[in-house]
Formats: sequence, C-alpha cells, structure tokens
Amino acid sequence: MRSLAIVALTCSMATAAPRDFTPETRTVYAVAACGEPAPKEFDKRMVAAHCAELTKAVAQWRKNWFDKAQPWLAAKVDKYPKTVVYPFGGGDLVTLLSVYPDATDYTSLSLEGIGDPRPVGTLGTAKLTVDLGKLRKMLAANLNWAWNTTVQLSIDSSESGAGVPGILTIALVALDAHGYEPVEARYFTLAADGTLGYLTDEELAAWDKAQGKARRKQTNDVQQGLFNNIEITFRKKGDATAPKKTFRHIAADLSDKGLTANPAALAYLTRRGDLAAMTKAASYLLWKPEFEKVRTALLSKMKIMVSDDTGVPPRFAKPAGFTQTFYGTYAGAFFDWARKGVRGEVAKEFIAAWKDPAEKTIPFRFGYYDSRRVAHLMITKK
Repeated sequence: MRSLAIVALTCSMATAAPRDFTPETRTVYAVAACGEPAPKEFDKRMVAAHCAELTKAVAQWRKNWFDKAQPWLAAKVDKYPKTVVYPFGGGDLVTLLSVYPDATDYTSLSLEGIGDPRPVGTLGTAKLTVDLGKLRKMLAANLNWAWNTTVQLSIDSSESGAGVPGILTIALVALDAHGYEPVEARYFTLAADGTLGYLTDEELAAWDKAQGKARRKQTNDVQQGLFNNIEITFRKKGDATAPKKTFRHIAADLSDKGLTANPAALAYLTRRGDLAAMTKAASYLLWKPEFEKVRTALLSKMKIMVSDDTGVPPRFAKPAGFTQTFYGTYAGAFFDWARKGVRGEVAKEFIAAWKDPAEKTIPFRFGYYDSRRVAHLMITKK
C-alpha cells in the first residue's frame, strides 16, 4: 500500500506547486549544523554549547584531512565535468565538495533517506539537548572516520516526528565547512524515467495523516518514506550574487535486483550528461556481478572517478576505454571477507595493478585502508 501511495504522489506532484522546505532546512542548518545564528526561540546556551563542540570537530577535520587532501587533490583532479555523482555516498557531501569543488551539480545515492527537517523546530529544550549530543558523536565520527555503516547511517537518518535528521545535518555541516549556505530546499520522488516530482503541501498533509508518528524500520534495505530525496540549492555564504549550485540526495537500492524492481535511479543517472564520479568505502560493491547495471551506467557516462579500491576494477575499466592511475601502496582489501570468492580475485588484480604506483604515499586517508592499514587512492579517467 505504501509503494502505491508514493506512486500516486509522484503523479500528482507534476502539476502542483512544490512545498518549500527552505525555512525548516535553514533551522537545521542554524541549530544542528551551526551555520548561522539560531532563531531566537531556541535556548542560546544550549545551542552555543553544541556549536562549540561541533566547531572543534570541524576544525579537527580541516587540520587532519582537508588541509592535507585539498591541495593534493587539486593538483591531480583539475579538469572534470560540472555534474558529479557519488554512488553509495550516504550524506558524505563534505568529501564530494573537497574532491570536486568547482562542480555545480552534485548527487549522492545510497540506501539511506535524508530525513525530515521539520521536527527540529518543535522539540523542547531537554529533548533537543539530548538529540544534539547524540548528533555530535555521529558527526565527529563521520568527519574523522573514513566511512560509516549502512545500518548506522539508517539509524542516523530521522523520519518524520523522530528528531534531528542526522543525514541531512551531515550535508548541511558540509556546506558550512566549505563556506556555503542553503538557499532553497525541496523534497522529491523519482518517476520511472528519472524525472523529479516535487512534494507539495497537499501530499505532505496526506502523508502526515496516514503515517502519524510511526517510525520506519531501520534495515539494510532502502528506506521507505516521503523524506528520502532532497534537492538543496546553495551558494557562497553571505553573497547574494554568488552563482547557485545544486545538491541532490537520492535513496535507492543500486543493486541489479533493486534497479530492476525500481529503475528510477538508473534512469536519473542516464539522463545526466558527462559525469565526474566518486566513491569510497563502498563495501566493494562495484566489484560484484550483482552491481553490473550501475557500474555500466557509470562507465558509459563518467569521464573521471576518484576512489579507493572500492571503485571500478581494471577488468571493467580498461575495456571501457579508461586508464587508471594508482597512488599509495596496496596489499589487498581491508576486510577479510573481501579477499574471498569473486572479490578475492579482484583484490589480487588490484595488488598487481598497484605494484608501480605514481606515488608511493599519499598524505591523507581516502575511504578504506588496505590490508596493512595503508592509505591508497586511484583515479580512473576516460
């Protein structure tokens, strides 16, 4: 019944005016992401304490990762399409903006929904204090670890009525860390042909009435709900004349089985022009036969991909006309389970390909380590 309701919503969204979620998103940006002063109705001392701790985490990320990675990446990744996609990306806009700072259109795709921004404005001080405390731990982990698990990200993604939306806050912290602010926000669903249908006030009211405050089940499956996919228009903070850029997050199962059942995300990708791509810490999914559809779509559209070893293996990249440059050293996949079966064969292929890297060390970590806990990175170019 839920899937039928979402299809019905998609059809009706095509003609009604989109519901503007900019005020609620700006509230999350201010209160949870600390991008600007919080509205006066929020406890000033509570927000100040939260933002002081979050500022420390962002400063640590900048010192330990960004200040090392950004100049290195800028020297290697200087020409690329303005449209970027990040499969299996969660809410990791902070890395996406670091790798491709001059792009104008960014899309991340993963199993996790982005979350509902509305509850932040309705939570009492006590509840919000607890939620922000949990959020800081999650944000610090995401800024200082190279990855997070699907289950944990699913928990961090808040549905309507639950509290602070963690995945959305990750993206908004990324905007602020890179000197941007959100100026427009809308939610959408994808039609089968990959076109966007924006959520309207009428659909939102109907959804709220039907759902109440029931929590979504958190699993490894793609989340179901009205607040999965967001489109945020953003620009340099405080500059009304700055050019606008767009970030979209799409919740989708990118396996062949998932894309057969629901081809909307694949259609969205194929509607894009030339792409720059990125992936990291992606559970070696692009190595597997079960992810042929998304891998083929990427190889047909992308001109460059920056990744750790969870990017496209040489056995697929080379026949499609790509060259791959390797950095750091590589002795095998980080996880033991990725050294067995088909993935074990690919890992051995990478070990051979990495024997003569362009540079034997890189000054930062990008995604997974290798089996010896050494940082590595590869750039795949058409």
